[in-house]
Amino acid sequence: MNSLLHAAELAPKKRNCSPRSPEEFEAAVTRHTAWAVGRHLLAPQDVPHYRLALPDLIGHAYPRARGPELDLLLDILGWFTILDDRFDGPVGHRPKDAHALIDPLLGILRYPGPPAIAPEDPLVAAWRDLWHRQAGPMPDTWRHRAAAEWQACLTTFLAETHHRAGGTTPDLPETALLRRHASCLYPFMNMLERVRGTEAPALLLAEPALYRLRAYTADAATLINDLCSLQREEGLPAVQFNMVMTLQRTHGLSRNQAVQVVRTRVRRLRDDSEVLRGHLLRRHPAAGWYLNGTRDMVDGLHVWAGTSRRYHP
Repeated sequence: MNSLLHAAELAPKKRNCSPRSPEEFEAAVTRHTAWAVGRHLLAPQDVPHYRLALPDLIGHAYPRARGPELDLLLDILGWFTILDDRFDGPVGHRPKDAHALIDPLLGILRYPGPPAIAPEDPLVAAWRDLWHRQAGPMPDTWRHRAAAEWQACLTTFLAETHHRAGGTTPDLPETALLRRHASCLYPFMNMLERVRGTEAPALLLAEPALYRLRAYTADAATLINDLCSLQREEGLPAVQFNMVMTLQRTHGLSRNQAVQVVRTRVRRLRDDSEVLRGHLLRRHPAAGWYLNGTRDMVDGLHVWAGTSRRYHP
């Protein structure tokens, strides 16, 4: 259990149980690992450790997802995590290599046609499949919005790589913006609609309060992950973009002081999110599935992050 994370004031409240059986979820995880191996994203010998480390995040964050939608969520998370880990290696220090990987992913968002004749990197080929599965049944308005937010997410890899290559470090506001989009929370919030099979109501999407709720959701989840991954990132040689480490660097805080600042910020974000959520539920009661889903995502990440073997073998 992560002692930086599991303070009583940060613990999520218990909510409704998932309608899925453990056997149903386990079958979905088995399908996902077969997909990842078949797509050459994962070596067969790495499957046991991988299964312990990652898929339960989706189980906690999307308690009502089932069937093909559950499979898609697991595949997206697995793919994104493997992509993210790639940038812990040499590609994360070489802008040319970073663009060679990220630019084709961005191209698929703009032109999701058949692949080029040349063989694709397995991450690119898998992304082509994933984007088709995400966007295929959804209306154009959702596809355009989802593509824009995936672009914002994926381009953070390029920004971080340029910082590492140039030996520069972002200031606190830039770090906060990078982390908000690098966490992939906006694309995963869009998946609430994909799982439901319908867009959130247009009037809700136009609400300034929803814009703030989505930002708070992304920030809270990102900061929870920063607390959980801190020990791992402290052991990496390159500059990291973890908010605890950024506060130490930019404000001269001790590790304990920076951790407390982040924990306090998480608590405030979650409290403010509940206020916004209540306001929006009163105005849009039929959209409770979406608004409550944003809470499930943060609660689910919190439960997963405190016990995940991804960061604490």
